[in-house]
Amino acid sequence: MLAIFKPAAHDVSYFTSALKLPRPSSEFLAAEREARHATAELRSLVERRETMKLQAEVDSPTTARIPAETFRSMLESLNAEIAAAQGRDQAAAGEFDRQKTAYVDHVRENLAGDIEGLGAAITVHLDLTLELLDIAASLGAEARERHVEMPGLVKDAAAAKRLIETVAFSAVRKMIGARL
Repeated sequence: MLAIFKPAAHDVSYFTSALKLPRPSSEFLAAEREARHATAELRSLVERRETMKLQAEVDSPTTARIPAETFRSMLESLNAEIAAAQGRDQAAAGEFDRQKTAYVDHVRENLAGDIEGLGAAITVHLDLTLELLDIAASLGAEARERHVEMPGLVKDAAAAKRLIETVAFSAVRKMIGARL
């Protein structure tokens, strides 16, 4: 009789420590920061232009209206800034995409073996779970035949097995079959 059963505690501790994303490179972090900054700058300039256009259309007794010539000059200058910001945003986004691709490839290389091992461990534990539920279901069937009341773990084991097989087991099998 098993007094205390701890299934593969070493598996859990190993995977807990092994399955962590590697730190991104300083180049990746710099590219990410630059892409966010460039996008925020572009958004700010576009918002400024839209606000300026709206303010030019509204007559307000408290605010002096910008002369048309000055407004056009300011708008042209702002449009030039926006065009330059769009270029910086596209360049930053392109560099970030390159760095992200390199990082994703690095992550996949580093974790592929451990993820494959995790899938194998999950499969082993699912198989073991189904075997244990088979044992409990057999005991439950025998107990029902002899009119012996058993705890839910035994009496509901057959239903639990069917549920695991139809939902959890097939979902996990699909997850394990999917590639990183």
